[in-house]
Amino acid sequence: MKLKYWSLFFVCYLLLGAWSLGRALEMPVTTSITSSTGGPTQLQSNIGGVSLGWIKVGSREVATLGWRPDFKLGAWSAGFDVNVALGDSKPEGYETAVLRYVEYDDLKKGLRYGILDGVTLGHGLIMKNYSTRVGNSVMPVNEQTGLKGYVDLDQNLVRALATKSNIYYLRLEQRINPNLTIGEYYVTDTTGRLIRQTDGTTRQFPAVSAVGVDAVMPLPLNLEGYAEAGQLMNHGNGYAAGLSWGYDLLVANASFLAEYRLLDKGFVPAYFSADYENNPVDLASAEAVSKPKNGYLAQLKIDALGLMNLGLVYESYQESNTTLTGDLIAKFTEQLTVRGYYKQPNFVDFRSITLEQGAVVGADVAYKVNPYTSLITHYRKSYNPTTGQVESTQYYEIGLSF
Repeated sequence: MKLKYWSLFFVCYLLLGAWSLGRALEMPVTTSITSSTGGPTQLQSNIGGVSLGWIKVGSREVATLGWRPDFKLGAWSAGFDVNVALGDSKPEGYETAVLRYVEYDDLKKGLRYGILDGVTLGHGLIMKNYSTRVGNSVMPVNEQTGLKGYVDLDQNLVRALATKSNIYYLRLEQRINPNLTIGEYYVTDTTGRLIRQTDGTTRQFPAVSAVGVDAVMPLPLNLEGYAEAGQLMNHGNGYAAGLSWGYDLLVANASFLAEYRLLDKGFVPAYFSADYENNPVDLASAEAVSKPKNGYLAQLKIDALGLMNLGLVYESYQESNTTLTGDLIAKFTEQLTVRGYYKQPNFVDFRSITLEQGAVVGADVAYKVNPYTSLITHYRKSYNPTTGQVESTQYYEIGLSF
């Protein structure tokens, strides 16, 4: 026991020494590299950032030492997590070394491997904000990865995705002229999802494939018109048409989207969603109890000088309750930043808004004590398909940058 305390003291001593060195230098770590074709290039990095924290997942908790470097050199970038547990009771999903991403993007072709978030096809009729993240952890793990790439051939664009969980898509786009772009895509889950239920049993959701086509046309007054049609194969069809608008108001950037949808009873919009890996919709059950329906979707985003980012999505269908999801990031002072979110992306006909049925609530609070030290709290509560329970996750850390 005494050895553990001395080890923890020694680690803290090293951190304090590194922080003091950072204060003496008072500058980020950067490196200049001379390129024979492009001239000097800046290697951007934060290789000095470390954190000392405490994480709790369910009933298991442990102190943790973390290092999260990010690097960018020209078209290349990469990010890693290195976690050292200061104890033996590591929560499930705690990993020592995580490759968050490695990416190449020269604006004409790109390839990214790592944890993928916010993946949308077309205007989201079939896939919207899909994420490879699995489970309840606020910390990334290596199993939450995928490969996403694109090639821009001027008048044509090719996009593709493949994940460790066996989800794939291929999308083709044609720029017919400056006033019309058309896209076609195919997305498939080849194995289905095996999800543990709250009663301890497991449930197999079958493999699902889908096809879609969409078109976009710019309009006056910063408006854009679009239409999309999709089919969940062997289930149903969906159709959508809408207008989107965006404008720079100097003190804020705003965007708005309004869409009208026509849906068969076997079609669930945004079926491949942010929580698909954890809690997919049972299409057979949905089709058995629902009817063809029409409905509306509205989305608002506001960015106020970088001090506040607000996102709201409102969704309402005939003979259905209304759903609302929100995401807010607010910088109250130079020291205090808060992000809160609530997500329940699927039809309320098919599931309730309880955590057992897929809702996610969470918050991140960061307080900057001084230019080199931050106190950070992460909180998330959601259903964990690995344990079959609703779990809360708390992660408290002290971030040091120098």
